[in-house]
This record gives sequence, C-alpha cells and structure tokens, in this order.
Amino acid sequence: MACSSEQSEPADDRHQGGRDSCGRRDLIVLRRDVPVRAPVPAPAPTGEAAALRRQLDEARARHAAELADVRRQLLDARKLAGLGELLGTTTHEFNNALTTILNYARMGLRHRDQPTRDKALERILSAGTRAAKITASILSMSRSRSSRFEPVDLVLLVEDVLVLLEREMMKYRVQVEREFAPVPRILANPGQVQQVLLNLLVNARQAMPGGGRLILRLTHDDPGGFVDLMVRDTGSGMTPDVMRRIFEPHFSTKSGPDETGKGGSGLGLASCREIVEAHRGRIRVESAPGRGTAVTVRLPMLQAAAERRPA
Repeated sequence: MACSSEQSEPADDRHQGGRDSCGRRDLIVLRRDVPVRAPVPAPAPTGEAAALRRQLDEARARHAAELADVRRQLLDARKLAGLGELLGTTTHEFNNALTTILNYARMGLRHRDQPTRDKALERILSAGTRAAKITASILSMSRSRSSRFEPVDLVLLVEDVLVLLEREMMKYRVQVEREFAPVPRILANPGQVQQVLLNLLVNARQAMPGGGRLILRLTHDDPGGFVDLMVRDTGSGMTPDVMRRIFEPHFSTKSGPDETGKGGSGLGLASCREIVEAHRGRIRVESAPGRGTAVTVRLPMLQAAAERRPA
C-alpha cells in the first residue's frame, strides 16, 4: 500500500505520537483552544440505591463480627484440645503424687521414731507441693478464655508449662536446658502463649524419640522492643519440602497421636503462628535434616506492645 505524504504541523498546536507503518510519526494534535474538562463526580446514591448501600455495609459489618467470633471460638477449641491431650499426663502425675503421699503417711504411722517420721513428712510435703504446682499450671492454662491481654512474666509462664511435661521429658530421656536471661514482661494473653509453648515443647519431644537435648532460651532486643523465646531440639530436623509446608493447616508428618495421646492433628504450628501474629509478634523456624530444629517466637515487650496496640 502507498504511503501518504506527511501532514504539516499547525503552528498553534502541540503534537505527540509514535510512528506509523511507513516509519513516519503519527500525530496526535492537542488543541490549545479546547478546554480540558474536570471529571464530574458521580452523584451520591439516593433512594433505593442509598438503602441498598446501607444494607450492604451493615451485612459486611455483621459478617466481620461473626468471623471474629468464630476465630475466637476456634482458638478456645484448640486450647481445650491441648488441655485434653494433657489429661492423661496430668492424671498420671496426680496419681504419682497421691501414691507418694499415701505411702509415706503409712510409713510415718508404722514407725514411731522421730527421724522416720521427719523423713515421711518431708516426702509428703514435697509430693503435695508438686501436686499444687500441677493444679496451678492447669488452672493458668484454662482460666484465660477471653482475648484479654495482661502483663506476663515469660520465665514463670515457661516454668508452669514445664511442670506439666517434666515427667514426660524424663521418660523419653530428654534433657531440658534453661538459658534464661533477665527479660522484661510482655503484654499477652497468658493462656494463648502457654498453648504456643506447649505445642512447641511437644513437637520438640516427639522429634527426639531416642532422647536428646531441649534448649529453652530467653533473650530480648531493647532497640526493637521484642522478647525472644527460642525452643531448640537436637532431633531429626526437617527437609526443605517439609519446611515449606509447616504452617499449612492440617499438614502433619505424623500418622496420628503418639502413645501419650499428643500430636498428629496438623493444627500445631498453624495455630501457633495465628496466635503469635495476633500478639503482633513473629515466629521463625530454622531446621535441617539431622541437625534439629529451632523455633523462635518474638513477642513485643510490655511498653512497646502497649504503644503498638490501638487505643
């Protein structure tokens, strides 16, 4: 096809454009004498349209409130499931404490000499104190059913959870090592943080079926305003493929609960991340096959958390 000759450019116009198929410039003439009109805003909805918009806004707000309520119920259900998994362990612990108390009470009654009675009373006191700690730990985990946040001492919280798993760790030859630096308190829901720690400890114990070392470390980052809780095991570790999926709901490498009744639901780490993020914190997992796993939970310090939370 023949190419037409170029058009001359009017002196009072501005031109923009590219080139046509023959290599010439395509002219887009911008007339200076044509005023540019501002976009006209859409009229506000009236009548039926306004009523429909209000109904949609109300439905959206209602659905958001229902979703938040369902999420709270789900967290409560997961916490109760965690307590249910502990039922066998705590029942066994109470039975041990009661057996000790009864046996030493009988020994004190049979022997009238003072040294034997003193020994019996000391053992009874020790067993009773342990039973009281177990009760306090269970009550602490079950009392916080709301989303209320409060100042929390992480050292005391960790010790409460360890009381519930102490005998289990001993049974599976897991040596618990504490590396606790002095850390400030955090603003948290204690029951939810205990659920996170319980999940991490059970996972670590199950990763070491032949025994090993479980390291608990507490540190803090003053400039960043965070307290770090690390749970490290010397177990089998995870492959990269497993690492990519560990936070997926219902994903699990376990065939089901073990002989203690714990694990296998696939809700552990997914639930942990949800709780940590609700606290405006972060969770990081490092692992390699044969080198164990380290999970670090970062939670805001009390002052930093109060500043971050909306009024």
